[in-house]
Amino acid sequence: MKQLLKGVLLSLALLPALAYSHGAPRLKVEESIVINAEPAVVWNAVKNFDSAHTWLPPVEATDATGNDKGATRTLTLKGGATVSEKLKKFDEEKMSYMYQITDISKAGEVDDHGEMHEVPAFPVSKYKAWVSVEATDGGSKVTWLAKFFRAYHGSHEPPAELGDDAAKNAVTGLFTVSLENLKNMLEK
Repeated sequence: MKQLLKGVLLSLALLPALAYSHGAPRLKVEESIVINAEPAVVWNAVKNFDSAHTWLPPVEATDATGNDKGATRTLTLKGGATVSEKLKKFDEEKMSYMYQITDISKAGEVDDHGEMHEVPAFPVSKYKAWVSVEATDGGSKVTWLAKFFRAYHGSHEPPAELGDDAAKNAVTGLFTVSLENLKNMLEK
């Protein structure tokens, strides 16, 4: 019985170390907006993988190949940075799709304890997102959900430009400004 108790106590003592040993936590941002427009109209505005620039204000141009599952696109942001993405799931009937970021251009570098780290134009890694449209009272609800990690994978506390807050703020900012823009476009 003493051995069992010692084992349980040792496990409990090691639990905090195990929780932090896997690295940075997976982050999540989810934003929704209700738009006074028919779901089909809203879906038509967001579904085309080759026209993100029409409703995402930070995007200057979209260069895409394909428009169904497996399609790829490179978004050119204002200022010239690029983000490449791949369409992983597309469901016309459910009015939803899922995509992931495959590459992000570099926006600069930051010194981290004498070691230089790239700062991506969009400070995230392993980013996957889902966009969906559904009918709601007299209109449509658009939901945009992303799961991702911060851009920093070093062993120290991350520089501010590569930390959790920078990643969450970038994604939240993109979602908020884009969904508001979509609402303004469709409710005119």
